[in-house]
Amino acid sequence: MSITLSKTGESRIEVKKSVFIGKSFHISSPEEASEYLAAERKKYPDARHLCYAWVIGGESARQKSSDDGEPQGTAGQPLLELLTSNGFTDSMVCVTRYFGGTLLGTGGLRRAYSDSGRLALVSGEPVELVPALKWRQNCSYPFFELLSRRAGSSGWTVSNVEYGQEVTFDITVPEEKASEFERFCLDSSGGTVVPTDPESLLSSGEKISIS
Repeated sequence: MSITLSKTGESRIEVKKSVFIGKSFHISSPEEASEYLAAERKKYPDARHLCYAWVIGGESARQKSSDDGEPQGTAGQPLLELLTSNGFTDSMVCVTRYFGGTLLGTGGLRRAYSDSGRLALVSGEPVELVPALKWRQNCSYPFFELLSRRAGSSGWTVSNVEYGQEVTFDITVPEEKASEFERFCLDSSGGTVVPTDPESLLSSGEKISIS
C-alpha cells in the first residue's frame, strides 16, 4: 500500500530547551523538495540544523535524506525510516532545530527528530493511494445532475467542469468501481453516454494512521 500527504503538516516540540519544528509536504520532484527546503531556511535563518528526508515515485522510488551537521544517522535516517516504513511516496518531511544548549546524545537526537517528523506527517493527513481511472466526458445537463448525485454516494470524483451546449467534465473512479460506473452511464443515459479511453492513475483514498 502506498500513501501520500493530503496537505502540508506542521509540528513543534521542545526537548531540553532545543526546539524542533517539523514540516511535511506533498512533492512531485526533487526540484520541488529543494524549493520547500529553501523556503524553510529563509523562514528560520538562525536555526542550527535543517534535516530532511523525501521519497518520490512508486516501486522504483527515489529517496534522499540529510543530517545537516547532526551526528551521522541521528536525523535524516530516522526521518527517512518514517517515510519508507509507512509506505509514503511523493512526500517530504523536514525538521528545523534550534539548539538549546544541552547535548541530547545520539539516542535522544534520533527520538526527537523521529517524534517531530511523525507529528508533522500526522498533521499532513496521510491518505491511501488507490488505482483509479479518469475519463474526460461530456453529457446533457439532466444526466450530469443525475451523475453528480450518484458520484457523491459512490466515491467518484467530478472535477474540471465546463458548461456549454453540453457539460464537459473529468470523473475519477477507483479501478474496482469502474464497471459500476460504466454500467451506470449506459443504463441511466439510454446508451447515449459511453465512457471510453480512460487514463490510469493513483487517486487519494481513505485517511491512514501511521506508526
